[in-house]
Amino acid sequence: MKKRVLIIIVILLLIIPVFAGCNTNKQNTSNNTNNQNTSNRQKAPDFSWQTQNGKIVHLTDLKGKVVLLDFWATWCGPCRETIPHVEALYKKYKDKGVVVIGVNLDKASGRAAVSQFIKNNGMTYLVISDANGSTASKYGATSIPRFFFIDKQGNIAKMIVGYDPSMEEKFSKEIDSLILEK
Repeated sequence: MKKRVLIIIVILLLIIPVFAGCNTNKQNTSNNTNNQNTSNRQKAPDFSWQTQNGKIVHLTDLKGKVVLLDFWATWCGPCRETIPHVEALYKKYKDKGVVVIGVNLDKASGRAAVSQFIKNNGMTYLVISDANGSTASKYGATSIPRFFFIDKQGNIAKMIVGYDPSMEEKFSKEIDSLILEK
């Protein structure tokens, strides 16, 4: 009987983090913020990254497009679970005015390992490094995976934390509704 209880406890301890997300600090976070009224949406904090050909791109340059931001790290189990779903969303929407950006939070010292991780996991959407955490800080991304849906006006329409096996379907509904907005 004691072995059975112990086995159940171990299984729960292994499963709970998959659905809860990885915490980058001890701050408590909510799972979902949704502003149905588009006029009440908060402006998405701007940040920039350098393209492979050296051009600096700002998030604000993407105005007129729907953006899905995915804050993640290679060491985060739930983040790894989301990758195939995010990749599928990228492929589904890349030609429909939607930009998918993975914001990687691994330390700069692990950049080569992150590049290999991206290749090994077939990640073809844009991944940028936030090794110093400045972008994550602007977004309050204290636990990951954390997703932000940014509307065509550059406002945060929704935020979701954690992994959900049905995330692809739920995210598609959110993206479809943002595409229809003017």
